[in-house]
Amino acid sequence: MSITFYYVRHGQTQFNLWRRLQGMCDSPLTEKGISDARRAEKALREVPFDRAYCSSSERCIDTASIVLERHNVTLKPMKALKEIDFGTMDGHLIEEIQEEYDRRKHTDNFGDLGGDTAESVYKRITETFNGIADMAFDGEKILIVSHGSFGMHVLQILFNMDTEAFIAERKKMDPKQFAFPNCGIMKFRRNNGVWEMLELPCEPERFTDHDRPIRLPLKG
Repeated sequence: MSITFYYVRHGQTQFNLWRRLQGMCDSPLTEKGISDARRAEKALREVPFDRAYCSSSERCIDTASIVLERHNVTLKPMKALKEIDFGTMDGHLIEEIQEEYDRRKHTDNFGDLGGDTAESVYKRITETFNGIADMAFDGEKILIVSHGSFGMHVLQILFNMDTEAFIAERKKMDPKQFAFPNCGIMKFRRNNGVWEMLELPCEPERFTDHDRPIRLPLKG
């Protein structure tokens, strides 16, 4: 049984522009963010989605609504697909909290700030994606619109990927580009209970929609 997922990060937001950590808080799409979503819509226009889910954050609902403009599928927002909860760091300028954020993010140690922990992130991702796959029928294609940090954790948790190596490689290509860009797309599937990565996060124009599993740099 094979279920294919197309994961899209939301478009640029005001907090992205202002370099504020969003997490569980929200801010609207910018004009560029709307344009980002239209680029993703164009890249995914011919994919016959059977189901569509998104984070319940406004920035994801608005992005997903644009991506699905030419699709006849009902969008289902889910709180479980929201961004990593950074607790009291949410909303702060990144430059003000950079040192502490960098120290905490490697272990997802935000619990004492009222946010997520490594255990809560692991539970949320494994239960959500396996639950969605369990409800689907063989061969279905599923759209997911969620967040950047959440997407990177999907790579770590479902695929045991060394995301630090991935980020370093992407910085060689473009030092200014986040490893999972706004409205970047990645594609993966659960094939007979095994998670397979098909296409790593990339800008919509670089997305090829191929079905061959790729090798990943794995955590030791």
